[in-house]
Amino acid sequence: MSYVFVYGTLRRSGKNHDLLGDLQCVFRQCCVIGALYDSGKGYPVMKQGRSHKIYGELYDVSKSQLAAIDGLEGFKKNHSDNLFERKILRVYTDTGNDYDAFAYVAGPSFHPMSERMASGDWLVYRYLKQKNLLYFAYGSCMDDERFKQAGVDHYFKDDIGKGVLEGFAFQFSRNTSDGGKADLVENTKETVEGKVYNIPWKATHYLYEREGVFASSYRPAIVPVSINGSIHQALTFIGVRKSPETAPTKRYGTEIMRGGKGYLSDGYLQKLRKKMQLLNG
Repeated sequence: MSYVFVYGTLRRSGKNHDLLGDLQCVFRQCCVIGALYDSGKGYPVMKQGRSHKIYGELYDVSKSQLAAIDGLEGFKKNHSDNLFERKILRVYTDTGNDYDAFAYVAGPSFHPMSERMASGDWLVYRYLKQKNLLYFAYGSCMDDERFKQAGVDHYFKDDIGKGVLEGFAFQFSRNTSDGGKADLVENTKETVEGKVYNIPWKATHYLYEREGVFASSYRPAIVPVSINGSIHQALTFIGVRKSPETAPTKRYGTEIMRGGKGYLSDGYLQKLRKKMQLLNG
């Protein structure tokens, strides 16, 4: 078995994901260092580099599956005209457990035809081309007080209801001078509840500013959220750097509990309340 890092059409919800069969994903949110471009042909292309992150998924694949991926990517050993080359890259995860994995990077004949994807995430890049988006809020953005103060509450009037994200844990692992902030950390045994909004694309300008995307505090991600038993892809935000959990401020905790009331399950709200009490000592 070998590890393979996928960042384009082989990702979940991608048009070629079925090629991976029923393989269990080792990590759903991980990254390598490089630069990501749109090929203009319905798939992204990665170039190796030193300063940017590319997000994707990590799989443990068999020799036959690796050969099938080679075929999809047009890779042949010892060929000088490959569109993609298969390289071993370091894959970084939020848990601190890093892996060496195969990844398919641009061959020497590739010349970028577009600007680099700033998000480094093909799913985000594609999703943000829609006029309307589903947004999964799991922290203070479940509350509308700051929406009103910023004059953007009209963007968030269409709240669909509760969403459930499996495979992640809720933690206050974004340590700031203003207390711990809500974050998502991969954990196959946990689930996170939140509020799902149907928002116009324009609302992302406010969300990017509030979440500190351009300051590398949080990054956008597309996650599969269960809404009334059906899975939908939704935009959310994940902390870029993880820290040991720290207590949130009283105001921040109040926003979470107030925003979640009437949407999140009683058991989940109780779990959040207990977590904050323990962190506050």
